[in-house]
Formats: sequence, C-alpha cells, structure tokens
Amino acid sequence: MHDLTVKRATYMGLGALIMWTVEPLLISEVNGLPIFEVLAIIFFSSFALTALRLTKRRAWHTVLKQPAFIWLAGLTGICLSDFAYIYGAQYAPIAHVDLIDYLWPCLVVAFTSMLPKERFTPQHIIGALLGLLGIYVLVHHEISLNGFNFNYFIGYLLALFGAVLWGGYSAFSRYFKKVPTEMIGMYCGLGALLCLGLHLKFETFVTPTWTQGSLAVVTGISGAGIAYQLWDYGVKYGDVYLLSTITYVARIAAMALLVMFGKEPLTWSLVIACSLASIGVFISGMDTKSFKQLCGRFSFMRSSQLSTQPEMPV
Repeated sequence: MHDLTVKRATYMGLGALIMWTVEPLLISEVNGLPIFEVLAIIFFSSFALTALRLTKRRAWHTVLKQPAFIWLAGLTGICLSDFAYIYGAQYAPIAHVDLIDYLWPCLVVAFTSMLPKERFTPQHIIGALLGLLGIYVLVHHEISLNGFNFNYFIGYLLALFGAVLWGGYSAFSRYFKKVPTEMIGMYCGLGALLCLGLHLKFETFVTPTWTQGSLAVVTGISGAGIAYQLWDYGVKYGDVYLLSTITYVARIAAMALLVMFGKEPLTWSLVIACSLASIGVFISGMDTKSFKQLCGRFSFMRSSQLSTQPEMPV
C-alpha cells in the first residue's frame, strides 16, 4: 500500500482517539438516565448522521448488500461493547471502567497479529501482560481500601468484556477491508432499535434535561458516529500498531479531564495502573528491530552496573 495512504489513514485514526478522549467525561454526565434510553439516543444519533450521508451520496446499496455475518459481527463488536462500557460505569468509577476497557489496544495488537501476513512477536505478549498488571494494581487497591465490593467487580467484568469485543471487532475490520465504513452507522441503527425495545420492556422513561439530552446526542454523533468511522478506516488502511501505541496517551488525557472536572480523585494506584498499561501498549506496538535494540540497551546497562559493583571479600 502507498505510504501516503497509510499516513492519511493513520491520521484519521488519531482523530478518533482525540474524540474518545472527551467521551468518558460526557458519559459521566448522563449516568442518571436509564442505560438503554441513553444507548438508544447515542446509537440513533450515529445512525441518523450516516443515513444523511448515504442519502446525499445515493449509496444505500453499498451497505444493504452486505452479508448477514457482517451485520452480526458489527452489532456485537460495536453496540454490545458500548453497552458493556456504559453499563459498567454504573457499577464502578468511570476512570476505572475506562482504564479496564482500554485494554483493547493490547487485544487489537494481539488479535491483528494472528491475521494472515501479520506477525505475533514477543513484545506483543509483554505488552499485554503489562496491561493486565496495571489492571491488577487498580483492582487490588480498590479491594484493599474498601474491602471486596461486588458492585465494582461487576463493573470491572463488563469493562473487560467490552474490551475483548472491541479488540476482536477491530481485528475483524482489518481483515474485511472492503466493508464500507458507513456500516458503522447501520450497526448503530440496529443497536438503537434493540435498546429502544429493551428500554420499553425493562425501564421507566426519564425525561432528560436539556444538558443530558444534548450531551447524549453529541456523544452519538462524535464518539459513536464520526470517531468510529475514522477508527474503522484507520485500522483497515493505517498503521494499526502505531494507533494502538498512541491510544493510551489519549487515555491519560481523558483521566486528566476527569480529575480536572472533579469526577475522580487523583490516586497513586490510578497513576501507576495507567502508566503500566501505557508502557505495555508502547512495547506491544514496537517493531522487532526497535524491541531488540531496547533489550540490548537494557542488557548493556545491567551488565555495566554489575561490573562496577565492588567485589565481596573472600
């Protein structure tokens, strides 16, 4: 593929990361609404944006001809992962849910490396383990501070489930490159119908305030609409390893926003966990040559330290 195309697609993926930096702050503002009601608004906003685009371009045939398994994979990977993320925020602090959910960059690297013409390297394993270590630091702090909290545990599991789904879908999208990015809006349209049905069946409608309603629509247009399509294009044609590496830079910025607006306290466990996960994604995104050079420098520094230590008297 032409280098210019790869760079352009990578920049588009970076645009998605910038939008997702603000998403945790927006989600924290609509937590008072029923979960399926919020998801119906978010998904419908994304669908409406895509529907306008397809109508203007007279391109509805490009999405309606897609096979059933494409629709099923997208509905599961996007809508169900969003549900797990937002619903998890009802049971655990948003910063914790956000960090666990963003194990998906490690999973994207791992899943993508299993595709044809891709390579699975040791740095991918090391990166994933560091990310998991960061989650352990986070969960261990909460358990030791407040005792074992079953509600937090549910939130952690939902966030991890969403990470696996989204990581798997990103690898799926890279494999099926010919599927148009407008399918994102179609998945969200189906998700909106399902969430509306679940809302009418299990929830009581709560009239959103003007702020809550507008923020839900903005989240749907930006995070579930534009950002998803930018990321989809970036994963298909850009440098997926570089995008995965930079993802946790966006997560650190998102955490800073939550702290700045008083949504979460700044704790050492959160900082350490985020740092470990960031290092993990950075290592997993390195190419083999750079990884070997890093290991060589570390081995040289270690041997130099040992050689400068004084000998023990006999």
